[in-house]
Amino acid sequence: MSEHIPHATDELLSAISAIYADDEWPQGFVDAYDVMECLGESQGCDTFLVQDTGGAQFVAKRYDKAMWSIDPSDDILKALDHPTLPRHVASYEDDSCAVAVRSYIEGSPLDRHVRENDLGEQDIAGLVTELCDVLAYLHHRPDPVIHRDIKPQNVIVRPDGSVALIDFDIARTFNAGRESDTVFFGTRAYAAPEQYGFAQTDARSDIYSLGVLLRFLLTGSPRENRNVRVYRPLEKIIAKCTAFDPDNRYTDVDQVKKALLAANPKSQGLRIAGILAAVAVALALMAFAGFQIYKAATWSPFNSDAIPAVLNDEERVADAVAFMQDKYGTHLFDAADDTATIGLLRAALIECYGLDRAYVYGAQDEGLPGESDKFFMPWGWDDGQTVRKETAVYAAVKVHDPTLVAEDQWSKLPDDNGEYPGARVAMLFAEDTGILTGANQPYDITVGELALIFANADRVFDAARSASR
Repeated sequence: MSEHIPHATDELLSAISAIYADDEWPQGFVDAYDVMECLGESQGCDTFLVQDTGGAQFVAKRYDKAMWSIDPSDDILKALDHPTLPRHVASYEDDSCAVAVRSYIEGSPLDRHVRENDLGEQDIAGLVTELCDVLAYLHHRPDPVIHRDIKPQNVIVRPDGSVALIDFDIARTFNAGRESDTVFFGTRAYAAPEQYGFAQTDARSDIYSLGVLLRFLLTGSPRENRNVRVYRPLEKIIAKCTAFDPDNRYTDVDQVKKALLAANPKSQGLRIAGILAAVAVALALMAFAGFQIYKAATWSPFNSDAIPAVLNDEERVADAVAFMQDKYGTHLFDAADDTATIGLLRAALIECYGLDRAYVYGAQDEGLPGESDKFFMPWGWDDGQTVRKETAVYAAVKVHDPTLVAEDQWSKLPDDNGEYPGARVAMLFAEDTGILTGANQPYDITVGELALIFANADRVFDAARSASR
């Protein structure tokens, strides 16, 4: 033992060593290390915390040769060099066992970290995004390395909050010429179907396990449970990662990372803001003078330029959901793909815009429906009624300026299509100012499209108020 270790520690190490005295170890290993603790036991492979004569700690994996055909000197970690992975340190063997010594990574297994911390969706997305970077290093090598056992116990959260991936016992180098793996391993709840003989494992097998891990972090279980609600964008990622057919999964872990970043409302907002800023700078550099002349000639207090114009419809919806959450602190629109209801629309008017409940629900208590300054909705619908685009636009415009939809006087008489004059005026105003940007579905709009119309209207009226100051 090293002389700098106190006498009490010497006695403790001696006691621990005595526990494993009957265990068989290669002689070279016994000369170099003291066994501190058994970290885990599995069939034919045990994991120990060990300490060298200088006091440094390592992990030793001992394989029973009667069950494992392994050459410890051929450790796959020898070819890897990444701060999130353990390093190969040494290897030993005798007739009965083989031992691989690897660097010790300090921290908590992910399952324990989850139990001890209240992780939000943003924290979870961040952890899995970091894992994507680790897997990208493995998968993008000239000879790709497939881990094949991604599970909470093999992900370590270090004291600084970063993650590391351990336990490469069943990792393999991908061979494009094979049709299937020769040995099938993996943790049942997390392993991809092809790990049990359906096909050769490749990067998509790790992506499958990553999807199951994401489900575990969000729901507390690796198994699907439709009774537990998951934030819809993350639910879509899980479904694509864990498709039974590998051809239906993401083909590259970088695609998973991109989807996670897009699904994170805060990150998404920053990304979109960066895109818009870059576009604005480019336009200013290319045509500053001409743009100013055009702006002076066509200026309107209702400026639709406040609405993102460089995004596709799906991105616009995600941006709108993030906008409403950031501005009002609401999660009303999280289930973006669900069908919007009048009840949800009314809840947004009360929660986000501060309208009085009696004013919002007044139409139901005033006899026949119609337009009025005494109650908000001209339609006498109950909360379960689905929302049409015209209804959402009417609400989004009126909540900012009721005079715009009054059309000189309120009307009790709808037209043949059931629309009131105020709704038609609101639609014309929305078309002129860009509030309808990205809103294409006329009937039974989704929660995300309702958020989009509200967010677009907010931006238009916010821009008008800023311009008038």
